[in-house]
Amino acid sequence: MLRIFSIFLATLTLKTIAAEQADSLVFSAMGCGPYTAEDVQAIAYYIREENRSKDSEFLVHLGDINSGDMARKGKLTEEYYASIRKLLTENNKIPTYIVPGDNEWNDRPDPEMGWKHWTRHLGNLENNFKVKWKTERQKIRPENFSFVRKGVLFIGINLVGGRIHDKEEWARRFNENNDWIEMQFMTHRQLVSAAVVCCQANPISKSKGKMDAKKPFTPFYNRFGKLGAKFAKPVLFLHADGHQWIVDQPWENAPNITRIQLDRVNASFPPAQFTIKPSTEKPFSFDRRLQKPEWNPQ
Repeated sequence: MLRIFSIFLATLTLKTIAAEQADSLVFSAMGCGPYTAEDVQAIAYYIREENRSKDSEFLVHLGDINSGDMARKGKLTEEYYASIRKLLTENNKIPTYIVPGDNEWNDRPDPEMGWKHWTRHLGNLENNFKVKWKTERQKIRPENFSFVRKGVLFIGINLVGGRIHDKEEWARRFNENNDWIEMQFMTHRQLVSAAVVCCQANPISKSKGKMDAKKPFTPFYNRFGKLGAKFAKPVLFLHADGHQWIVDQPWENAPNITRIQLDRVNASFPPAQFTIKPSTEKPFSFDRRLQKPEWNPQ
């Protein structure tokens, strides 16, 4: 009788673990790279490892596919954009998304040409993969995307740093980004337990221990905080740009928003892996993979 009970208990435990794993969502994210030939090799290695481990359901690149120096000196050819698409899609079966960074278009001497190349080679990147879920694109700004997976809403927006080459374009883009976020929050609020918003730029500054918006980003920062507070569910604001890891909660009026800034992807910093358990009080956890030998390409 004891043996039967033990078998029953073990089976029940396995079913519970399986249910918890089924409810969890795992994905990887990287940004700010490749800047060098060594970075290219490292990213190719990481993508092979992502496919070998098959832990992450999808991968997100948070923009800046080249260095600022390449952008400012006009060294970006259309072939370079095509090479990044090849890097992110060749030998890769994990659906991969990308948001724009300032280095690949905004900071070029000719941003219009940069945007043309980015759109042609990296727009709708997920169409290169077999994706099990539906991806929506904003009509007025098709680089912005959204999808729902396992009770989590994912949103990608075109929020970049760098120089303000056109004040009207920046202001319009801030509004259209928040319009997209607001529509997605309103549409899915009753259907999801958490949300992730992905972009390139770090819109936050810290002065004298207090966090606030960097000057150009104030309109976006203030409205996004209000949208997040109204959403009233856990939100992960995930971005690149600063090249060093940060975890905090910079919106005082929206403590439900957690901000994470990624490391710059290179041979020392692999893509970070995120696990989301939407039904829990603190659904977001992460693994920078820094101490795992299989994530060391050197």
